[in-house]
Amino acid sequence: MREEIANRVEYLTRLFQEERFSFSAGMIEDLKVPDIAEVIAGLDREYRLEFFSALDLDIKSETIPMLDQGVLRELLENLEPEEIASYVNRMASDDAADMINLLEPGRVHLVLERVSRKDYRDLIALLRFDEESAGGIMAREFLVVEKDVTISEAMKKVRDRKRQIEHLHNIYIVDSEGILLGSIPVISLITEDPETPVSEVMNADIERVTADVDQEKVAFIFRKYDLYSLAVVDGRGKLVGRITVDDVMDIIEEEANEDISHLVGTGEEEFWQKSPVKLSRSRMPWLVTGLAGGIAVAIIMNSFREALESIISLAFFVPVIMAMGGNVGIQSSAIVVRELATEDFGFVETGRKILRELKVSLINGSILGLLLFIVVFLWFRDISLGILVASCLMFIVVWATMIGTAIPLLFHRINVDPALATGPFITTFNDIMGVLVYLAMATVMLRFVISH
Repeated sequence: MREEIANRVEYLTRLFQEERFSFSAGMIEDLKVPDIAEVIAGLDREYRLEFFSALDLDIKSETIPMLDQGVLRELLENLEPEEIASYVNRMASDDAADMINLLEPGRVHLVLERVSRKDYRDLIALLRFDEESAGGIMAREFLVVEKDVTISEAMKKVRDRKRQIEHLHNIYIVDSEGILLGSIPVISLITEDPETPVSEVMNADIERVTADVDQEKVAFIFRKYDLYSLAVVDGRGKLVGRITVDDVMDIIEEEANEDISHLVGTGEEEFWQKSPVKLSRSRMPWLVTGLAGGIAVAIIMNSFREALESIISLAFFVPVIMAMGGNVGIQSSAIVVRELATEDFGFVETGRKILRELKVSLINGSILGLLLFIVVFLWFRDISLGILVASCLMFIVVWATMIGTAIPLLFHRINVDPALATGPFITTFNDIMGVLVYLAMATVMLRFVISH
């Protein structure tokens, strides 16, 4: 299918370049909405808006949630508030809120004042939540009945609202004040006695989250309990929205992209941005950090010039120490960041993780140190130098593992994205400490162990 999309993009581009583009329904009749979104994203910026504008209004509304944020933001910059409002009126509330969040602050009210009263209330309710919280990703469209309603009455309500609610898996049961009591799968409406009150067959032990829960925790709950939808409640337990599995899939992809960006030292816009200047700007802070770390290493090496001049072979192993420190630190931090994305560690569990990584580092450090000792001894026939380099390597492996483990956990504790601890941050820090410890130990051993 990817090849077909590429061919379609190439064909449309040629029509635009030759000024022969004239939209017809046949151009997209064999494409599903996600495929149309790929075609839009694949077109050059100068042709994207014209193609999008030629689509049917309903198709536009269905396509918008499928577009990458960068592509959608670019389109929105060129659309009038009236047109954006017309999409809002046809979209699910969570998708509409995501789109509104991409607008410049000055244009938000221009769009909101043009949407229907119900959509306005739903959007205002969603926009007050953090974008990466359960409240920020939930939809306001859900089916709810009171506990005294019968199965047949509930089924009638499903028929009445079937076109208004996407991905309807559960009916939520509430009391007269809207407090969530439980849920009943839609399929149960077929299998249960029509005259039975829903309260008698509902599942009261359902998963629910409050609106302020982080989206990563939401994804973990979906994965752990194999859910299709999840109820969102306020502090009193009143049902305020629901999250569906398709939203969670988007969260997982978004978090993975974000973590990869942090890991390699690039910005979040890297995945869609084509401008070399903007790409350079997003990467430059991390590169400058790496450059500063390299300069710091050079200064440290200059400070230990005497040790390096005494035994020039010490300098041969500086790259080994730096590389191993960086690699080990990245390994540990990446593992911890991944675990933090799927679990919420308590104090005891955090201690266990650190102890586990300490044991791993001692094993790895001992094996790597022994291997390096053998190499140094066979190369230089110098046991003292072999002991020095092997001991430094073992220390650095343990140190880098502990830093790579502790910093993401610390960031998590202070509510900072743990992924920021990976990549250039850990590598640069371990490079500096690795060289400092290596040369400091070398200086001490030169004075007390190695004879001249």
